Amino acid sequence: MLSRKMITAIALAALIGSAGVMTAHAQDNLLKTVKERGLLRVCDAEYAPWNVKNPTNNQWEGIDVDIVNLIAELLKVKVEHVDSTFGTAIPNMMTKKCDIITAPFYISATRAELISYTRPFAQDGITIFVTSNSKARTLEEIDMPGKIVAVRSGSYEEPIAKRLFKRATVKSLTADGGSIQLLEIAAGRADAALGAYYGNLHFLKANRNMKVRLLSDTMLTKTSIAYAVPPQEYFMRDYLNTAILTLEENGKIKEILDKWFR
Repeated sequence: MLSRKMITAIALAALIGSAGVMTAHAQDNLLKTVKERGLLRVCDAEYAPWNVKNPTNNQWEGIDVDIVNLIAELLKVKVEHVDSTFGTAIPNMMTKKCDIITAPFYISATRAELISYTRPFAQDGITIFVTSNSKARTLEEIDMPGKIVAVRSGSYEEPIAKRLFKRATVKSLTADGGSIQLLEIAAGRADAALGAYYGNLHFLKANRNMKVRLLSDTMLTKTSIAYAVPPQEYFMRDYLNTAILTLEENGKIKEILDKWFR
């Protein structure tokens, strides 16, 4: 038989353990907070056609905005957009300026140390852009002393550029525009740029006079796109996963992708 002291010790340990579980659950309250508030605050970073700030009405639109609006309908809440960049989105979410990040975030191990990802719902890739009159056809022809390669500061492609280009100068740009690195090429301030394949092609399609082209159709990387949630907010993450799965299964996400990419 267990002694009275041992029984007391076991009961105390169980009590402490259950208190720890209650504390952990108390921190996992973002979903409840959003529903009680009636408002989902999302951090946006501009990158067409995923997140675009319409200059005529100063409103956010794009693939991610359309998807988030459908998720908000399921949650029965309104959406508030918080202007961010790819460099400030995570700090903004961690300081509770927004609840989640609905910019087109690439899934990466580095970011996964800071935030929690939802299930992916789309895929894109990183490629190289150059001036239209460039004679370069390979990465090696760009990675030369005196050449400048532009990337967005805080973007997924920034560390890739620094890893690939050893002799060229990698120029990190701090700006809101998702295709700011292409403007840097067009202005003659860079010889090349790294950026996402589909979004930047969409930008060039809308700006046909810009003298910028793909180096080649080859993508340096392919990666999935997902939304970001604060760490340990499992109920919110799981709800978003369920909502995204539902929108995939009923064809809504495909409809949105087709709408913006056709």
